[in-house]
Amino acid sequence: MKKKGGLLASLRLLGYLTQFGLSVIMPPLLLTLLGWWLCDRYGIGVWLIVLLLIAGLISSGCSIYRFFKVFIRETRDEPYEKTPPEGETESNGKGDREDEV
Repeated sequence: MKKKGGLLASLRLLGYLTQFGLSVIMPPLLLTLLGWWLCDRYGIGVWLIVLLLIAGLISSGCSIYRFFKVFIRETRDEPYEKTPPEGETESNGKGDREDEV
């Protein structure tokens, strides 16, 4: 992991952990509560609660995947570099190749 300021790195890690916890807990909880409220209010069956709980768990799983994808990229030792497709050369914005400038 890159060495950065101690306090800044600790606060950033705390932010990541807080975001991770909220992104795991909130979707299933909120969608289950919404399903419960809809079942009580409109007399819909319990199947709606189960359906919304499953949707919340899927949403939570997608959020975890995206979170770890960004977290791993942020904590790598080498910076993220976009490599051009094979056969293309990098340009300096003027249409010239970098090795010719």
